[in-house]
Amino acid sequence: MPLRLLQLSDCHLSPNPGGLFRGIDPLCHLDAVVADVRQRFVQADLLLLTGDLTHHGAPDAYRRLLDSVDGLAAQRHWLAGNHDVAASMRALEAQEPALGCKLIDSEHWRILLLDSSADPDGRGSGSLSDGELDWLRQQLRSAGQRWVFIALHHNPVALGSAWQDAIMLGNAPQLWAILDGYPQVRGLMFGHVHQQQHLHRGQIQLFAAPSTAMQFEAGCENFQLETDVALARPGYRYYELQDDGRIEARLCRIALPDCVN
Repeated sequence: MPLRLLQLSDCHLSPNPGGLFRGIDPLCHLDAVVADVRQRFVQADLLLLTGDLTHHGAPDAYRRLLDSVDGLAAQRHWLAGNHDVAASMRALEAQEPALGCKLIDSEHWRILLLDSSADPDGRGSGSLSDGELDWLRQQLRSAGQRWVFIALHHNPVALGSAWQDAIMLGNAPQLWAILDGYPQVRGLMFGHVHQQQHLHRGQIQLFAAPSTAMQFEAGCENFQLETDVALARPGYRYYELQDDGRIEARLCRIALPDCVN
């Protein structure tokens, strides 16, 4: 049986219900995405919440996020983005410890969630601390015969967009120096970029999901929102991790909700 995984990314929930983020109601968009997930997919095994979960880290915004996605998967876990506040997230992790779990094992797969919030540059970039890199090495060494899928916030490869590449993972070469030594690593997902991406680096597939809120134009020199209607639609990704190491990924988009302002 494949391991069924959902990725919802960059929800950017506002501090107050109905609050806008760049002209749209992110909670309304999220609810529309969740409704589509419930219609298309039977309960998944894992839900990974990536990217900027909230816009200003308000505790109530995280609760609204969890309420909205309730029941989508048997387990749910999250990663903080550069707009998030770790202390607000930890308060909810005290009530639901699985949220902050960094290591998820199944019979055939090991999923690792990496914290890339070290050494922030104040513009949106971040890095993996030396301790995080050491932890990654340890988990790769002990994975045994399991395949490995990795999640983190910042994109670890350049995407050809001047402003986004300036705030990618600050120490990507150190990450790849580790991963290149472990052929069982088959997939890596990230948030942060508010756009669909499916790339390859050797045996590793790299994925980003559309934001559940709004999208950034790919390849732009300066900050720009996606204006193409098809690409501006919110969305998410669904994955099936097969026992033999194959990753089957599906990109899902929804119609722009009526709540667009």
